[in-house]
Amino acid sequence: MRKIIFIIIVIFLIISCSEDFVDRLPTTSSVVENFYRTPEDATQAITSVYNMLLHDDWWCSMIYSEIASDNCAGGAGTGDGGGFTSIDRGMQLPGPDVNQEAWTYYYGGIYRANVYLENEELIDWTENEALRLQYQAEARFLRGYFHFYLTRMFGEIPALDHTITPDDIPGRTPAEELYGLIMDDLIFCAENGLSANYDAMEPENWGRATKWAAEAMAVRVYMFYRGYYNDPDLNGFTAEDARGYIDDVINNSRHDLVPEFASLWRVPTYSELGGDTSIERYAGEVNPEVIWSVRYNPSGNPFRDIYLRMIGPRNTNIEPYGQGWGATPVLPSLWYAYDTNDTRRTATILSWDDEGLVYDYVANQQAQYSGYNTKKYMLAYVNGQREANPDWQTDGFEDYIVIRFADVLLMGAELHLIAGNEGTALDYINRVRERAFGSDSINYTSITIDSIFAERKLELACEGIQYWDVLRSCNGDFTRLADILTYIDTTDGGDFSNSVNLESLDVDGNNFVLKKGLFPIPENEILLMEGVIEQNPGY
Repeated sequence: MRKIIFIIIVIFLIISCSEDFVDRLPTTSSVVENFYRTPEDATQAITSVYNMLLHDDWWCSMIYSEIASDNCAGGAGTGDGGGFTSIDRGMQLPGPDVNQEAWTYYYGGIYRANVYLENEELIDWTENEALRLQYQAEARFLRGYFHFYLTRMFGEIPALDHTITPDDIPGRTPAEELYGLIMDDLIFCAENGLSANYDAMEPENWGRATKWAAEAMAVRVYMFYRGYYNDPDLNGFTAEDARGYIDDVINNSRHDLVPEFASLWRVPTYSELGGDTSIERYAGEVNPEVIWSVRYNPSGNPFRDIYLRMIGPRNTNIEPYGQGWGATPVLPSLWYAYDTNDTRRTATILSWDDEGLVYDYVANQQAQYSGYNTKKYMLAYVNGQREANPDWQTDGFEDYIVIRFADVLLMGAELHLIAGNEGTALDYINRVRERAFGSDSINYTSITIDSIFAERKLELACEGIQYWDVLRSCNGDFTRLADILTYIDTTDGGDFSNSVNLESLDVDGNNFVLKKGLFPIPENEILLMEGVIEQNPGY
């Protein structure tokens, strides 16, 4: 069995694709022992690590987070077997390969990062010492990000800070040690990565891991660890350290909020900011609010942003809303959570009735139709065709914003409130709120942790963050998931929360309690590791 693991690793070395800032050949066309010679080789190698970001599709963390959260239902098609509905309800999917893609691709990314870090010393770095340190920082940032991606989904996973052999299969790494490795990697990038301010960043470096991305990601990691494990001290990294990082990003990075919330994404720009001329108000994929994003382009590589194809209304193009596979229909409760004067509501959510549009969800085989779809990251359909005329199944190209400045401000508000600095917390959260309402008339005059979480839900809805916020809000008491995630559909005439009924929106939050909100590790991997790791509880 362990030989199979080695074969899979070798296959991963052959997979590659290209990206905007470095369109080069894959590192794996040469054997490791004779490849690492020049800085140009290093550029190809570090590109291969970044390329592992480009594989996300229907199974990805962004989709799962919205489906499992209290924002969205599962949706997809009535003929698709109900997989998303089961995820929505905290039920187990059948089959040994469930979540195989996430495990495979992101451990593949960790492997590539480790190969680079173990072999970059073979390169002649004469007169390129600064580039060497930059690439080390980027490789470690990505290794930390890949570990974090996996541990939020699967809990205590094997932490790999080196390449392993088929005879060296580690067990689960305790959370403090695992998160300690992640934090060490991010701190290294914060201290050694590209540090140019936003307005001084060279265009070819956009999308790379920077000092600012590392500081913001380190805070995200710390806050998830703090809340999920109910531990305020992560190997000596505390809330005070997190405040220092977040204030540095806010005060010194030159990142900022863009003036109009809707302008951050193509479809909300088209639908909210002026019809056919709205593209002039689109902030673009390179804008001051983007701290770090996964970058895509519309052609030239086989790994386009295909998770976007999941989100649009099934089998229907209604300008500017392009069809998709009908995933993540928005729950009515999210629509009604917004104030009617909050510009984020209609920029985030397509309400078919409120926009005077008709959607035949039965004929179009839409599962769990709710009357609402998410607009963020929906594929655009303008002037009777797909934007840039792509194949909607394969040619999504909008960048995925992993961290944006509004999130940084809200994390800052939370950290300062924890420290008793309510004035600073109010300043940070009200900057976000003023943009949403276009004035300071509805600013907070006092806040609690609960009000910050509520604001995060509204600001960051349908961006792949809410479920992780729900988990960390439990502070280790996962019985709270029963109330938070339970949803009662009053229109279906029954309780379908433990079924695969494809119409009801019912969810029994108790289904998530024993599992502690985690997803199942692929059974294939457990078998390959020959019992070194057991399945997560509840599966």
